[in-house]
Amino acid sequence: MEADKPKMSGWVIANIVIPCLSLIFSPFILIWSLSVLGLFPYFFIVLLILFILIPVFYRIYRKSDKCRIALWAARISFVLIAAIYAALPYIGTHFEYDKNFYVPKKLIYTYGVYSPPYTIVEMLPQHLPDDCREYKFITQLGSIAQDAHPSVYLMFYTDSDTIREYEEFFGELPNCVRSDEIGEHDYGKYTGKYVYPKDFPVHALSWLDDTYEEEFRDMRNAAVYRKTDYGIGCLIDYDSGLVVYWT
Repeated sequence: MEADKPKMSGWVIANIVIPCLSLIFSPFILIWSLSVLGLFPYFFIVLLILFILIPVFYRIYRKSDKCRIALWAARISFVLIAAIYAALPYIGTHFEYDKNFYVPKKLIYTYGVYSPPYTIVEMLPQHLPDDCREYKFITQLGSIAQDAHPSVYLMFYTDSDTIREYEEFFGELPNCVRSDEIGEHDYGKYTGKYVYPKDFPVHALSWLDDTYEEEFRDMRNAAVYRKTDYGIGCLIDYDSGLVVYWT
């Protein structure tokens, strides 16, 4: 009779459901995590250690009723660390206007997309300045496409003191050159000429919001600092205080 059949415990059901879900979603998780592949070794080592410790603590707990706290701490840590790694691509591709995510997004890009860290970390400010207005920070992550080039676009308005500090810093960077040559440019569907430094790339202009884009219609008092060994640089507009980094 059906009433005499043994009921499956919650642990047995969990042990069946979790592997099945892992098998189904693992390809999607793998592709998702490839965008921050540079950080994978760090998380993998920690998760591997916890993966080994959990059954060890479990056996000790079953035999002597000890290590219960250590067992649950290892389980919770494993889940949290795995969840953090899974969340990294989302953080890296969102929160463009939230200054609180500047450092996490920068770390995800410089260590997750490129390993060892890309030279862009040399130019990007370690922290945002106190006077940081109209902030926007775009970080593009890795891709399985062979011709993909993940880029960074950081832009904000700041004061003259901060600009002076940036100029001094760029002047000390190796292979960093300054150019203030201004030219006229056509820009896509917009009518009229844009006037801005010649060395500022078009691909960076396409990521600007309308607030910043208006500055480029007549930007005659500006300069570009760029690394000659990599396609990275920074534009400074002395009239408006606009600063734009790109890779």
